[in-house]
Order: sequence, then C-alpha cells, then structure tokens
Amino acid sequence: MKRKLFTLFTLLALLVTMSCRQPGPKSQKPQPTVKIPVKTATVVTGDMQDTLRIYGEVRLRTDVLLASQFDGRLTDFSLLTGDRVTKGQQVGIIVPPLREALLRVLGQVPASRRKALSEEIKEIPLLSPCNGVVLKVFRHSGDVVQKGEPVVRIADLKHLDVYADLPVQYIPLVRKLKTLHVRFINYPHVPLTMPVSAFAGKVDEAKQTLALRLSLPNPQEQFRPGMRTELRFPGVLHKHTLIVPRSAVLEQEGIFSVFVVKNGKARKRKVSVGIRQNNRFEILSGLKAGEKVVTDKANSLTDGMEVTVR
Repeated sequence: MKRKLFTLFTLLALLVTMSCRQPGPKSQKPQPTVKIPVKTATVVTGDMQDTLRIYGEVRLRTDVLLASQFDGRLTDFSLLTGDRVTKGQQVGIIVPPLREALLRVLGQVPASRRKALSEEIKEIPLLSPCNGVVLKVFRHSGDVVQKGEPVVRIADLKHLDVYADLPVQYIPLVRKLKTLHVRFINYPHVPLTMPVSAFAGKVDEAKQTLALRLSLPNPQEQFRPGMRTELRFPGVLHKHTLIVPRSAVLEQEGIFSVFVVKNGKARKRKVSVGIRQNNRFEILSGLKAGEKVVTDKANSLTDGMEVTVR
C-alpha cells in the first residue's frame, strides 16, 4: 500500500514539474501604424473678386392683342399658333350683324338699291398691327365676337428684353458697369455681354429691388420669351487674402473646417470662409499662409490621424 502511494505522489510531482516548465504564450510584436496617403496644397495669398448673381427672364418687347373694333362674326380667319404675319396684312373679316341681315335678304332688295346698301353696311377687314409671330389664337372663323374682344396675340420675336430684379445695394455698381454677363439657364448658348437699357423708376418696397432691363437682339429668333437667365457681374475685390482649393474645405451644417498636416498628422481646424468660387475659397480666419491642407480623402480623416503626403 505504501509503495502504491509513493508511486502516485511521484507521478503527481512529475506532472506539476512538467507543467511549470512549459513555456508561456509568446509576446506579440507591436503592429506598425497605418498612415493614410493624402494630397495636400499650400495656403497661399492672392487677390479674389466676388462674382454677384441675380436671375432674370426673357420677355417680349412688342406684344399686341389684336381685337375686333366692332360686334360681328369673324370670317376668313385661319391663323394658327406659330404663323407669321406682316404689318397691315388682312388676317380676317368682321361681319357686323346688319351686314349678315342684309346678306340674308339681299336677293329681295331691288337691284337699284343693292349696291348702295352694300357700300353702306360693309364688312370690316381685320388687319395685323405689326410684323410678328402668332403666339395665341383666341377666336376662330365663324365665331361671334364683341367689340374689344381679343382675337389673336401677335409678338415680335426679333427684339426681346431681359428683365431682372436688382437688389438696391448693387444699383451704384451696376450703373457704373453698364453691362452684365448673361447666361441662359438650361439652354445651350454661349453667355452674352449685354448693355443695361433701363432701370425702373420705383423700388419694390417689399423686396427692396429695382427692376432693370437689358436689350436682347434676336434676329435668328433663337431665344424665346419665358427663358430663365443668370446675370453675373463682379463685386468687391479682396487683395492679399488667404486662398485654398475648394476641395480642401469641408462643410457641415454651415460650419467650415479643413485638415492641416503637421508633423505627420492631420489636425482638423475650424475656418471662416469669404468669397467662394468654383475651384477656390477665401479663408478669413483659422489658417496661415504656407500651411499645408489636405485636398483629398478629407471626409475619411479624423483629428490626429497619421498621414503621409503623396
């Protein structure tokens, strides 16, 4: 019995010794920090001029409603929308009620009186007052019309105007410039430089704007009333201001920021912006000339992240 106990204790001691001699877990080597490759640009100084924009609309200069001057029936009228007319062209006839009555009984009138009655109760020609294009037809041949009732709308498309509302603070500037840069929205035509023809005589008190008009020659009739336009003109000039690429500036709920690269790390910094153009921003505060700002992958960075400049 003693011998068996001795053997058992010997085996236990051997197992304990072996377990103590087994090597512990190997220590893990620290993983190298991954640096994000980014592109940067240098904050520079330069001049920037604001571009001011207002919006307008192409309108007709000559727009005529051709109306009947007498009560009667419209006949010999065949104009359709888009038809062209010339000034003085007869486009229809107004037959007064007495003329219609006369025509119904003319066969019963003695021949000696027919000519006199016909000359006394005449048909009235409907003449176009201007050269132009038919924009809308209100009445058709055979309709009864009343005096002053419009029959057709005619417009001259060769001479149009652009109208826009100018904020009152820009009136002195535009008066000095005398011309504006006009772009046609959603219409593939090169922008035009157009002279300001006239200003309205009264300011709109509610909007604090003054209507202005620009003359738009249209000999080829490529423009149409109702087209929307964007009018541009240069504003204030800021000299020796800080400038960064537009791609460097982040915006979130009206708050602007950039990532500045310093000592291998990207530091997020809040900035104030001024003039904004298509490819660059003016920086009013938050940066210094010569600093490096991230121009790509800025949305994927966090403050303090290690980066490497490509």
